[in-house]
Amino acid sequence: MQYVAPGQQERPAEVGGAGSSTGSRSMNELPDADRDALLRAAVAAPSMHNTQPWRFRFVGLTVEVYRDRERELPAEDPSRRMLFISLGAAIFNLRVAAAVRGMGSEVRHLVDQRRPDLVAVVELGGRANESMMALAPYIAGRRTNREPFTDQRLPAQLRVELDLCARVEGAVLQWIDTPVRQWWLRMATNDAVAADDDDRARSAERRRWVGGVRESDGVPSSALRPRAAVGNPVVRDLAATPTDAARPVAAFEQEPQLAVLATRYDGPIEWLRAGQALEHVLLEATARGVSTSLLNQAIEHEELRGQINDPLGPWQRPQVVIRFGYGPAVPPTPRRSIDDVLVDDVLIAD
Repeated sequence: MQYVAPGQQERPAEVGGAGSSTGSRSMNELPDADRDALLRAAVAAPSMHNTQPWRFRFVGLTVEVYRDRERELPAEDPSRRMLFISLGAAIFNLRVAAAVRGMGSEVRHLVDQRRPDLVAVVELGGRANESMMALAPYIAGRRTNREPFTDQRLPAQLRVELDLCARVEGAVLQWIDTPVRQWWLRMATNDAVAADDDDRARSAERRRWVGGVRESDGVPSSALRPRAAVGNPVVRDLAATPTDAARPVAAFEQEPQLAVLATRYDGPIEWLRAGQALEHVLLEATARGVSTSLLNQAIEHEELRGQINDPLGPWQRPQVVIRFGYGPAVPPTPRRSIDDVLVDDVLIAD
């Protein structure tokens, strides 16, 4: 095993977590109650189609984070960008839960040829970060809200503070305010929707994870909520069956409040950073009573991602498109049990 050397992918390998100075505790293992709390927080993170593609192994005060290949989306996420963003979101929730228990956290990204599914380790210890503690109550309340939002605008100061949440984790939040950028995003999203509809592999993959009654993963039909008008990409329509596609149409906000979460560089390490930034933003929004959903269709098509960039601004790599607003409460989507994501043995490639 080796740490990714500084300078690879044009960024240092280490991501400084809140309270990241690693220290020691009076014990060299987490109590079961602490371990379970960290796992419950991690599995509450968002993931594409709620596949929850993660597994975790505890070694003393270190948490190993693994990808779960059986839950990946090779047709809809061929580059695995959304996979690593989901893993990053789970890592952030784990860090928040650790802070509540008085532990700081430091995230390291690894290269281990014997364990190719190991994407990062979270080293626990040192001083906890109080700002992260404050986010803990909102992990269980965060939702992907596909309902229509009101026309109430987010306060300017809140928009600045949400951007600061992203910057703490190594990303930026670019608000899509100009008509030109709004037009390009709308066109790119419409093109992505059309491409998705014509792709049989994508459609088949979505049918596996979306629709019907779901007990532990995936997106149930009840979570799809109403449809937006054709050509008005305010909210993503995940319908994978004729029944779900025939849902009633509702009036959505005419001027959606959208922002692009972007990083300076690209690649798996940056995607993990983006995932942590995404969850930091989503939890802060939840704490402020703001509803959110994702509008990532164009992000998932490499040939369309460039249309999302601001041609007059600094070049950034768009990772996520987030919709913000004030909407009604929605129920949670199902989650895997912590026993299902806990790994006892070392996962070594054959």
